[in-house]
Amino acid sequence: MAKKLGKDGIRLCTRYGARGIHIPVMLLVSLSLNILALSIPFLEISMIGKGKIIYDLPRSTWLMWTEGLYVIAILILSFSIIFPILKLAGMFIVWFGPKTLARQERIHGLVRNLGKWSFMDIFVVSLLLALTNKQAFIHSKPMIGVYSFIAAIVLSMITSELLHRKLRHVAREIGVAHEPEDPDRLACPLLSFKWYGWLIGTLLIGSLITLTAAVAITFLQIHQFLLSSNAYSILRSIESLFQQKQYVVGISMVVFLIVFPFLRVMGTIVHWYSASPEWKSIRRIQWLDLVARWSMLDVFGLALILVLTEGQRMVRTDVRIGLYCLIGAIALTVLLPMLATRLDPTHRRLLR
Repeated sequence: MAKKLGKDGIRLCTRYGARGIHIPVMLLVSLSLNILALSIPFLEISMIGKGKIIYDLPRSTWLMWTEGLYVIAILILSFSIIFPILKLAGMFIVWFGPKTLARQERIHGLVRNLGKWSFMDIFVVSLLLALTNKQAFIHSKPMIGVYSFIAAIVLSMITSELLHRKLRHVAREIGVAHEPEDPDRLACPLLSFKWYGWLIGTLLIGSLITLTAAVAITFLQIHQFLLSSNAYSILRSIESLFQQKQYVVGISMVVFLIVFPFLRVMGTIVHWYSASPEWKSIRRIQWLDLVARWSMLDVFGLALILVLTEGQRMVRTDVRIGLYCLIGAIALTVLLPMLATRLDPTHRRLLR
């Protein structure tokens, strides 16, 4: 009876008390880092004939708008200024506001997947750093705001994952978690859908090949008078960042563009081809959902499109075949694992 009362009338801050004090503390630190990132220099660009220009996020948004780059201005405003604050506000509300688990989950579900899209600006910066590396007439370097912004995003995403785990714990505690009817029942998604299962299984193998090509093959090349005609892939961009000793930005690209995407694809392949008990399938799907929230190939694709379209005023570039590999990899490594896990009958019983 007490569990039912808990479902209807206990806020998370009250339920966890001192045991959950780290959640609001992490939210406050993330908010402080976000505010700091918005108020200090973000990127410095030096160009022959134009001198040194120092950008911060609000000023960059305004400059892009006044230059007629409306798409970039709106995306920077949305992903770098509005989304981070909106997500933190949502998590504050979940922790201190609604009393019912259903409302807590609903609000958190709205903001849980917003975090990674704030990395778009970081990937734009990483591409600009790579493009201007070892160039005589243009140079760029990240300022302290970049590191503050990366820390704010990562901390916000970690806090979101911890909050998600607490909500799942509450669901089990009050008896509303959806447990498998037959935990030991074996199922193999590959065989559950006959020819359709084999088609998805084959495409998943193809997505691994496409992802490897997208990481290794060049997607753009500089094509501008007085600038070296360097060509770049994800691996080449990371190498360029490490040459410039931009380790934080470089490691971010390694983790979010290589490690997590490969984990997601390979984990989905294992899940699709394995005959596993239902309880193990549920755990695996939960793990794949977590990995998906940290896999940012789609965010990088958006950043790259912005650089290729709107960034031509700074450095003119030509498209290479790697761009099409990247588009294919995004389609297969983002959408296909999502489709595969959603088609699995186990997932239909997995609400948390």
